Amino acid sequence: MNFFIDTNLSEKLANGMKAFGEQVIHLKEIFPEDTPDAKWLEYIGKHRMILVTRDLRILRKPAELRAIKIHRVGAFFLGGKNRRACELIQQLVRNWPRIKEHAYKNRNSVPFAFEIPARGKKFKELTIT
Repeated sequence: MNFFIDTNLSEKLANGMKAFGEQVIHLKEIFPEDTPDAKWLEYIGKHRMILVTRDLRILRKPAELRAIKIHRVGAFFLGGKNRRACELIQQLVRNWPRIKEHAYKNRNSVPFAFEIPARGKKFKELTIT
């Protein structure tokens, strides 16, 4: 299963995950940083990748939400505001096994979206409407 890391998470984080054998790609490896979200969401759907991002606003923007639905994108949103880099790394690494498990379980139920808590273990399923 391949994961697509949005620009609101560091390329260094994506590279570190790759160094440990994880199948991740950072947005900047394929697109310019200012590429409209709907364009790379289409790419994710066509390549059956899973999005990892911090940008919950994607679910409130009509063009992005439409792209998620049309291209059947599965997504994980790291919750919490004003997080330092170290906290984001811990949040992602701590939850990575469950992210992969949820992605695998829901691979045939796309689109889907889950919020990963800043603390704790319970993923919150988000409504895609």
